[in-house]
Amino acid sequence: MERSITMLEEINLTGDPDEGKKFINWREALILPTDNIPEPIPILSIVQEGYHIPILNEDNISLLFGPAKARKSALVRSICQAIFNGSNDKMVSNYHRKKISIVDTEQSRHHCLRATKNIYQIAFQKHIVDYLSVTTYSKEDKKNLVESYLAESPDCGLMIIDNIVHFANDFNSATEAAELTQWLLKIKSTFNTHVLVVLHENPTPENAFNSKPRGHLGTNLMNLCETGLRIRKDPNDKTRSIISAALTRGRDFTDIVLTMDDQMIPYLDDLEDDYEETKTKPKSYH
Repeated sequence: MERSITMLEEINLTGDPDEGKKFINWREALILPTDNIPEPIPILSIVQEGYHIPILNEDNISLLFGPAKARKSALVRSICQAIFNGSNDKMVSNYHRKKISIVDTEQSRHHCLRATKNIYQIAFQKHIVDYLSVTTYSKEDKKNLVESYLAESPDCGLMIIDNIVHFANDFNSATEAAELTQWLLKIKSTFNTHVLVVLHENPTPENAFNSKPRGHLGTNLMNLCETGLRIRKDPNDKTRSIISAALTRGRDFTDIVLTMDDQMIPYLDDLEDDYEETKTKPKSYH
């Protein structure tokens, strides 16, 4: 007796002849306790009290946020320095994919050139950072450019997008925030890279401790990121900034101080044990 075979067809939701719902095999998403899934490879770790605390790992997303002029760009340079050279004052990296891409959405091409030269100045190697200026591109063209670059650069293990808000028309739109974070999840997995996004924080008193990255976009990014780094100027010493672990999936690190010399070279150190942050209430203008 001949057995009949039932073919699985796409589910047509609209009634139109060529439009239907795509069938997805749910088993591809299933995780079993017998699966052998290796841990993500560390890209960068903080060194404190004899421990290496991973903060950036392959196939993940992290967030760097802070107020304007808090020295976020200097911290980006310090991250590049540690990965390129293997270490700096407080960070260490044994990562094998040494190319880094920085996608700049705000600065002029001249300022991007200056930033590139500053990174090369603190790195022992050359031609290992691709600095992309995308100020004039539309949000969709920015996304296409990023995907095109990563498809042609398999040795890029870290992409830094500064400032991610310019990949959206409205950073406070729940729909746009969801679409953008979904896109970030897609590219980090498709290209097995780490995406570090930079974002401003909500305006707050200068020395407020618990500030948040801006809008629905900032909330979404904090919910999905591996590490949330916050940087702010020291309210007691404007010549330095304080880096805090706003959110981590593993071990926290204690606050770190960032300073720069006259050549714009960043230096990192632990915050003093006896440091007490000054807490003030917002000024009233009524």
